[in-house]
Amino acid sequence: MASRTKSAEKSVVDIYLERLQDHLSIETKTIETVLSELPGCARYETLCNQMRQDLSMRRAHAEDIRMLLGQHGHPAPAAHETVSSILNTVSSLFHGGEDNDLLKSILTDISYRSYQIASLDILILLADRLGFTSDVATLKRLHMEENVSIDLLRTNIPNTLEEYLPKY
Repeated sequence: MASRTKSAEKSVVDIYLERLQDHLSIETKTIETVLSELPGCARYETLCNQMRQDLSMRRAHAEDIRMLLGQHGHPAPAAHETVSSILNTVSSLFHGGEDNDLLKSILTDISYRSYQIASLDILILLADRLGFTSDVATLKRLHMEENVSIDLLRTNIPNTLEEYLPKY
């Protein structure tokens, strides 16, 4: 059995910073996806209003993660670099523009948010283990905001469906 040397192993700080960068990447590509999807959702008032609110939240979250990375000496890549490398993944999940994709987009959005919440769970644990108390406070706030947002999305599903489904 080969043994790994300590220098070849990632430190907890390295893992934490990589997870922060991954979290920022997902957040950044979602901002771009929401911007591209907003025009197509204009006829669904409930969904469109929530998307606008979420866009503001996403932008604030991305800035918070950039700030955390910067505090640890790891400036985040420029937004266009991050988006260009990973936008296709989320776009393929959200994009479609067709009415019959609306329900799929909502389900995908719920899945995405669940991923973000789990990612924040891990980041909080890592930051706590490292003793980064100010990071923990920021990450817990982001976690709470994500939970409020996903709860609102779930609560609004009946209103969105009412707008989406034809009247019979």
